[in-house]
Amino acid sequence: MGKLTRRALLGTAAVGAFGLVAYGGGRAACSFVPRNHPDFFSLLDIPPEGAVARRIGEGALAEASLPSDFDALATAMKLRPLIAEAIATDCPTTRRQLVQDQCAADFAEGRCVVIDGWVLSETEASLCAAKLLRPSII
Repeated sequence: MGKLTRRALLGTAAVGAFGLVAYGGGRAACSFVPRNHPDFFSLLDIPPEGAVARRIGEGALAEASLPSDFDALATAMKLRPLIAEAIATDCPTTRRQLVQDQCAADFAEGRCVVIDGWVLSETEASLCAAKLLRPSII
């Protein structure tokens, strides 16, 4: 082996510093991701806000065979396997994907509702209805 040159030492230090900056940047970016999602109610932020979600929720409660009580609707949603898994995960991207997969499974199993001409999965309709029934949080 030869001597340790200044160029090799500076190159090694630069690679190490770059790695630390990248790691620190990743840690800082992840600190803004919400981590506390303890229950079903955190999933209620997934449906869109606004008049369309309200209309779908009202139609789902009027036309579909969904529970008209918030607690009963939450309990029914927790019984769906992918929703139960979504509740247990902390990653918003994974949670969103699991809810989308549950909607796809609803379609595959024929669990659909028609509201104002829209064909929706029971999960989508339930989420909009739950958003409508959700008790106001002060």
